[in-house]
Amino acid sequence: MTIDSRGAPTLLPPLRVFIDLSTHPDWYRREFERLIEAMSRARTPDAILTDSARTADCVLRMEGCPQIKGKMSACFKWNECKSPREFIWDSSDLPSGSLPGFYVSLPSYMYDKRRHRAFCLPFRCNEVIRPYDLSEATLLYGFLGAISSGLRSRMATVLRAQNDQQEGLIDIRDSIWNQMYDRGGLKAKDDYAETMRRCRFNLCPRGNVLAGAGSRLYETMQAARVPVIISDWITLPEGLDWDSCAVRVRERDIARIPQILREYSDGWAQMAVNARRAWEAHFCEEAMLCELGRQMRVLLASDVGDRIMPRLSGSGRVALGLMSWKTRQCYALVQRLRTRWRKLSPNG
Repeated sequence: MTIDSRGAPTLLPPLRVFIDLSTHPDWYRREFERLIEAMSRARTPDAILTDSARTADCVLRMEGCPQIKGKMSACFKWNECKSPREFIWDSSDLPSGSLPGFYVSLPSYMYDKRRHRAFCLPFRCNEVIRPYDLSEATLLYGFLGAISSGLRSRMATVLRAQNDQQEGLIDIRDSIWNQMYDRGGLKAKDDYAETMRRCRFNLCPRGNVLAGAGSRLYETMQAARVPVIISDWITLPEGLDWDSCAVRVRERDIARIPQILREYSDGWAQMAVNARRAWEAHFCEEAMLCELGRQMRVLLASDVGDRIMPRLSGSGRVALGLMSWKTRQCYALVQRLRTRWRKLSPNG
């Protein structure tokens, strides 16, 4: 629905969307095909799926690799828009932000509202998770995962040192990310889901990514628990009242996590209900197409195409200081070369 010149609401035909899977191998294509099948069953006035790019109003290209390997190449890769109606849904750890569209881990210092939207992962990592009864949460907070960043290492050390076993659960395991697409069953998935079931607040610190909380944030909402977002550079999806369903903790305040969560403890049940409702309205497979359609209409209306280039702001340069030395130097060099090339380009 839109508003005409007289201020009256008018109905628009559904946006016809084609999802391009041409760049993906079978290993990972199967997950997207399952997603497309679920999205096609959704009844939404905002968007419908088509079988051909020729008949589509816009093309949504799936990009990014869920595995750690290749994340640097994805970060340094510069893509050009093939058409002003092409968008990207990028799930890589270190996205370049070069194309307009939807990003799982685009840092706030590279985010441009005219061309970017934050969104969830386009696939389910843990099919075991389901909504749990509120009465089953007996612990205040919990985390089960790998030490995949300095932040997680500090968090585990600090919280373990002051941890009361009756209050919190910190369980450090080896990463099982590469096995998350094994649908034959994996005990670690059950353990992960069990931790979410037992805890009112689930800690969602950034890991390998520079920003974002990966699948953990949305899985916590799916489980009807309250996510605790620990990432200074995260860009959260629009259209939600995050204060009503999540807790934000600055990275420098990880030692205060138990104290902060005790202050939210009285209202955690309503926050958990709000989190589950928000997941159902925006991030479940049946709601994704509607949400994508609404956001793509806004991006199409902005008509900025490839003319806007993501740049590093002052805060972005500060964020580079949090990265490893090699990553920082390589990333900054690529950004400088990219900026210079765009200035020298006749079309820049």
